Amino acid sequence: MTCGKPGDYRYGEHTADVLVQAFGCTLEEAFKNAAVALADLTYYSQRVEPRESRSVVVEYDDLEGLLFKWIDELLYLFDAEKFALSRKIELSVDKGEKYVVRATVYGERYDIEKHGFTGLIVKAMTFHMMEIRKVGDYWVLQYVVDI
Repeated sequence: MTCGKPGDYRYGEHTADVLVQAFGCTLEEAFKNAAVALADLTYYSQRVEPRESRSVVVEYDDLEGLLFKWIDELLYLFDAEKFALSRKIELSVDKGEKYVVRATVYGERYDIEKHGFTGLIVKAMTFHMMEIRKVGDYWVLQYVVDI
């Protein structure tokens, strides 16, 4: 699908934290790009092979809370299991009583020799400056992580 999005994601300046803006022609694509942007803060996701999968289901009353829980769950997978996220992500965002992300993420155990290290370690997700909006024909998801 083609749309006017400015890219998949970009990083912004923020004191002691990193501001991330992820883009997508669909909300689902923006959530996927938000995940890839998170991974690329610490290692090079393009080097990660989709050898294993993890199912992730998170829900919240609004999209901002849903984004928080999505990123927080991916941080947990890396911190607890050393699961390095590849760029292969199957994801849906549904709205019932709550918003729900249902995803299968693919990757493998983190290996610094294979996946590299950017020098940044993400400590936590925050609600600071979080914003989700549709701009013309694409979505923008903005969030800040503590490094």
